[in-house]
Amino acid sequence: MPANSTVDRAAIVSAARRMLERDGVAGLRMRRLAVELGSKPMTLYYHVANKSELLSLVLTDIATEIEWATPTGSPRERMVEIVMDMHRQLSCISWIVPILRTGTTVGTPALALADRFLAAALETGMTELRALSLWRSTWYLATSELMWQAELATRPDDERSWFEKIDPAAIAESAPTVAGMLPRWPQHSAAFDLRAAITAQIDGTIANSALDP
Repeated sequence: MPANSTVDRAAIVSAARRMLERDGVAGLRMRRLAVELGSKPMTLYYHVANKSELLSLVLTDIATEIEWATPTGSPRERMVEIVMDMHRQLSCISWIVPILRTGTTVGTPALALADRFLAAALETGMTELRALSLWRSTWYLATSELMWQAELATRPDDERSWFEKIDPAAIAESAPTVAGMLPRWPQHSAAFDLRAAITAQIDGTIANSALDP
């Protein structure tokens, strides 16, 4: 089937981005996108294989526009700032969380972040395996926090968190430590510090890598 001369990949990505910003991920459907472009779904599939590929293309397009910070300082300080900058930048994209849940990548331009992080990690003397494992663990922590923040933002005011729904006495025998902490769980949860958690991960890995033979 020949490509529609009035619709190309760039136009599809641009329209998909508008729909995501307006309707969120749930509102992005290939049929609706075709209507948005005044085209037909089969024409879109000539340019993009499926919705997953389209989301990757949109994120790649966005990643080229983000002005990622260029961290300075020690390798440890640079790694912390790279992850925190990633968290800040992605938190500005309101519809990013559902995409992260699908495992879709944030676009090849964002590989510059991984490159800077890995380079800093290797400067500390850790192995490539440790460096990559550290990048993955800090990435998962930062994106999980994005998901948690998004959930809180959309939760009805009268809906309680899981730890507010449990009677400590009901789990006193099976989970005594959790039961004892439940009354203070809201304060501990609110006091969570992502930077401190990321720093602890990085410091722990650096310390452990020093013990490698």
